[in-house]
Amino acid sequence: MDAANEIKRLLTMRQVAEFYGFQVGRSGFIPCPFHRGDHQASLKIYDGDRGFHCFGCGAHGSVIDFAMKLFDLPFRQALIRLSSDFRLGITGSRIAKPDASRILEERRERQEQEEAEREAYYQMAAEYRRCLETVKFFGPDTYCQPYIHPLYAEAVKRLPYLEYWLDEHLGGDRN
Repeated sequence: MDAANEIKRLLTMRQVAEFYGFQVGRSGFIPCPFHRGDHQASLKIYDGDRGFHCFGCGAHGSVIDFAMKLFDLPFRQALIRLSSDFRLGITGSRIAKPDASRILEERRERQEQEEAEREAYYQMAAEYRRCLETVKFFGPDTYCQPYIHPLYAEAVKRLPYLEYWLDEHLGGDRN
């Protein structure tokens, strides 16, 4: 038996709708997730393998069609999603929970690291702009003042390092 027929045989439309967070009323209606402005429940969930039908937008089909429309998935991915969510084991192997947790944690750590790097870059760029403004504003005026302002001296010393740091960290984004 193929995967689609097996999924339709094993899952009822009510099970799928409730699993994805819809409260099915006693008469089998839910607000339609496929069109806006549905203040009244217009999507009928039929018993058994008869699927669903929306009297508002006309959407209808089986549990697979529901998953395809709900998650905007192609047919094969909807089969995989249903098989995975309901632990049917029909469409191949499922990633073990520890492995899935590890992958998610690594992704989260990578995103946090990228965000920290982006924030550091913005801080260094802001410091670079402040140093440039300081050099312009406090630059030595040889005719009126032989005095070099301490902020000017500090900015002149800091600018080469900031330029180098910004070039090094911008270089990774250029490629």
